[in-house]
Amino acid sequence: MAAMYLQNQGFEEYASARRLSEEESRQDPETEPYKSKYKARELLLQLAEALQGFQDESQAEENIELTLQLAELWFHLGVNFSETEEVPTGEQYFSRCAELMQGHKMDQRCVNTCLNCLNQLGILWVSRSEPEKALKILQEAEDIYKMYMHNVGQPPLLLHELLSPEQTGSPKSRQAEFEKTHTLTLYYLAQTYPKLGDNEKSAAYCHLTLSRQLQSGHFQPIDWATNCATLSQYYVTRDNFTQGRHCLASASSVLSQVPEPSDETEDGENESAREKLERRKADISRCWLKYCLVLLQESRQALMDDIGELDRAKQTDLAKGGAVAGSKGSHNDDKQEKSEDPEKAEGADGPGCHHGDEKSQLRFESLELTALEDQVTDKKVTDFDQARAVFLVGQKYVNAAKEFYVLDGHVTDFVEITQDWSQLFRALSFFEQDFERRCKMHKRRADMLQSLLSELNQQHYLLVCRQIMYEIAEIFSEMLDLKVAIAEAADERPKVHAVKKINSLAQQSISHYQMFLDSLRKADKEMPKTFSEDTLRPALVANFCVGRLYSKFLSSDPQVKLQNMSKSLDHYQFVVDYCTSHPDIAELVKSELEICTEMSQLLPIQMEKIRLTLS
Repeated sequence: MAAMYLQNQGFEEYASARRLSEEESRQDPETEPYKSKYKARELLLQLAEALQGFQDESQAEENIELTLQLAELWFHLGVNFSETEEVPTGEQYFSRCAELMQGHKMDQRCVNTCLNCLNQLGILWVSRSEPEKALKILQEAEDIYKMYMHNVGQPPLLLHELLSPEQTGSPKSRQAEFEKTHTLTLYYLAQTYPKLGDNEKSAAYCHLTLSRQLQSGHFQPIDWATNCATLSQYYVTRDNFTQGRHCLASASSVLSQVPEPSDETEDGENESAREKLERRKADISRCWLKYCLVLLQESRQALMDDIGELDRAKQTDLAKGGAVAGSKGSHNDDKQEKSEDPEKAEGADGPGCHHGDEKSQLRFESLELTALEDQVTDKKVTDFDQARAVFLVGQKYVNAAKEFYVLDGHVTDFVEITQDWSQLFRALSFFEQDFERRCKMHKRRADMLQSLLSELNQQHYLLVCRQIMYEIAEIFSEMLDLKVAIAEAADERPKVHAVKKINSLAQQSISHYQMFLDSLRKADKEMPKTFSEDTLRPALVANFCVGRLYSKFLSSDPQVKLQNMSKSLDHYQFVVDYCTSHPDIAELVKSELEICTEMSQLLPIQMEKIRLTLS
């Protein structure tokens, strides 16, 4: 009876429901966006009601077929309700589908539907901020796929074949859809793990998802490249530059194969196809820039002594260790172990667990990446020549990113790129042992940031302007310290020109710190009694730095010395007074407060001695 009903009427009703949902819904008016989906829902509900009526009359084997067909209808109703923003009802249908398929999960007829249903439930619970539930469901989907492939292995039916008059799917198309469904499971797992604080597993599943997409050919190149470049940033921040570079090279390789769009058809985000491609190229350039910047910063950190200069002993040790630029095995080191595939790992944490060395290799073997990877090292650098090579690659990507992210229309992005460029110079300067040349690098930083600051409207971009003011102040302070060191190394009294330069740098640093502090003033121009949490430490440190800078002025005039000492005392005292009235924040500026307290006691004594010589 059920088979006859389906042949005469049911299959056609299901086909009509699909047509309404997948094709005609695209033409629905804005005033009735779900018109066709509601019509499709009516047909699906009628069909489900009919099949339920036949269940009691059917024989055992036919009853299994009916159960599986009904489960598939529940799944499609779940999708329908979810797509019309009725998610709770959609969840009910997904749950009914999953319940009906209990005991049939290894059935070739419905295993694909089962995985699709679990995927929907998994991502639903992620969206509800219940990642523990989501993880359990998605791990079940992953286990079912593994068990089916191990125990059955035959390509399962396509999602709609159970409700079609003929099973038209080829083994190849069936397996391809099944693999695509499993790839979605892995993708959702990659999204779930960060919400549980496990970024390492997330990265492993993200890599596996990208790898499977690449192998199958089922991916959008622009999206794939963007996701791969994003993954690289995780590895870079974990000091795994080999893997980070590989992901970036893969992203660049795939994106380079995207043909230039020939039309100006706009997509759903009101971006032309050409603009979207150029934006993604710029984004990946920014990721390369970050890679070069972090590599230089981590190299600097590994070589720095207690006063922020190059430690020769550390330099020798790092160079001997082999994990530096120029060492053998920089490209595709055979000694590095392969990471455990999360698909194959069966550990204490259950199927899909990613164990193994975080720095071990996960590679996209089908891509030829030698030229892209060899443009920049994946090892920490130990000297200026190595650092400069990394710097030049980073600067190349600065220029590439700025081709799209221009100041007019992309203010925030342009500012961030310029700030990274400045930090690139700063990281390189550490490796330059000639203080005069180091000063010139900092001057480049100051020039680019001052030029940028002059272009920005402080009222509209206040937070960004504060960041730039602060960094410029720090730059001039660093230049001042270098000029003082140069003068001291000469072992003679500074010449007039050197004195003027030192005093000028001190004044420029003070001016920009003061610009920052003035930006914190209230509408009545008064400084707030209590700073906000995000400005508290910067404001107190700025006062501390200004106090220190006033003590750096060189002058033979006792009156000028007194004036500078008085100003220095004012800023030191400000920090002391603020911490006295806000004792709970003292730990936040502990080292600065200790110096300020000491100087606020010492300076009055020194000033009195100078006054006595004048009387």
